[in-house]
Amino acid sequence: MAPVRSIAFVFLMAIVFVPIVPARAHTAIVKVDGRWQLQVDGKPYVARGVTFSGSSSSAAYEQDCARLAALGVNTLRTWGTTSETRLLLDAAHKHGLKVLVGLWLRQGRPGAESDDSFDYLHDKQGMKKQLADTLAQVRYFKDHPAVLAWGIGNEALLNSPDGAKEAYARFLEQVVREVKKIDTGHPVISVDAWMFGVPWWEKYTPSLDAYGINVYGHGIHVISGELAKAGVAKPWLITEFGAQGEWDAPKDANGVPREPTDAEKYAAIVDGWRNALAPHVEAGRCLGLFVFNYSSAFDHTGLWLGMLSGSSTRPAWHAVREAYTGQKPATPLPTLASVTVGDVKQDESGTWAQVRVEAKDAAGAPLDVSFAYNFRGAPTRHERDEVVRLQAWPGTTPDTWLVRMPSVKGAIKLYALAKDRAGNLVMATTSVALPPTR
Repeated sequence: MAPVRSIAFVFLMAIVFVPIVPARAHTAIVKVDGRWQLQVDGKPYVARGVTFSGSSSSAAYEQDCARLAALGVNTLRTWGTTSETRLLLDAAHKHGLKVLVGLWLRQGRPGAESDDSFDYLHDKQGMKKQLADTLAQVRYFKDHPAVLAWGIGNEALLNSPDGAKEAYARFLEQVVREVKKIDTGHPVISVDAWMFGVPWWEKYTPSLDAYGINVYGHGIHVISGELAKAGVAKPWLITEFGAQGEWDAPKDANGVPREPTDAEKYAAIVDGWRNALAPHVEAGRCLGLFVFNYSSAFDHTGLWLGMLSGSSTRPAWHAVREAYTGQKPATPLPTLASVTVGDVKQDESGTWAQVRVEAKDAAGAPLDVSFAYNFRGAPTRHERDEVVRLQAWPGTTPDTWLVRMPSVKGAIKLYALAKDRAGNLVMATTSVALPPTR
């Protein structure tokens, strides 16, 4: 599996120590009748979660938490802490949610998570600072009642050179032990992609209470078997999950990874929770799930895996609700069955394509159709992730559009987007090989 994705966060903060008034909750992972169980204040707890980036700013945290609670979500996961984490914890607690609080550790080489490159083999002072920063965060947040557990690091083993993996895993063990000295009331996990972290944790990080596994697509159906093959006796959580990711997707004739359809994405979330994980939760191996991602970003990752796009809800929003509550959308979501590109022509005003879109609303109401593109061949990370709107005009025949193509050379991903009056946004994608501009 290739690196998962690129999302920018600011993880470390200047901490001002302010007393936290509400009584803390005590979380533990225990064995009951031979089965692992996550407990909060002595009561069984299964994480029905989402990873959390927020719909906008901290001003919306209360609304975000209220909306997620209404979907059946009971837990949020963050990757690190910021100056706004306290506000998120307060909002989560008000709406009955817990938070798996991320404690960021630096990446060992440039990768999907960041363009960092930390040397775990030699940078002793840097490790000392990371440990101190991590412990400061634990001291500050540990008594907040919304804290469920600590998630230390995210895909750092995946993004570390082979020679540094042991050094990182040994450092992680030191961090885990020190966190547990400060806070005996919350379990400690670490997170990595697929099985990449498991052998290193098993050998060098024995103090972890459970393992966090990021897995997408069909992998959720086989991860339990892979963990059993590796002899893993500890419980685990799926800390990121969604439809098949770009790194696993087959490429089309233009070399562009095929994005799953909205219907496939929806089905993956519901099936992943109900059929892939439910038996392992019941058997006391899996402690919960976090669907990726509660974010409103209009970018490559946000459209592929997000629950929101701006103020519009994506099918993943409704899939999370059905997975956790069994409740389907009150009215069927609009469908965008396909997008087909016809002739691509150039003239003095630019490059144009005839595009056919089959989109319909369940009630027969018109949909607001628009187009955008993504260019994965762009030179910078920001440009590769960017999704840019395109100009379009209705064609001369029904369901056709004249779309002005961007002035780039090579294959682009073309998005056809359709929004209904209820604010549901659906999409279909294809690729277009653009000729050199004149």
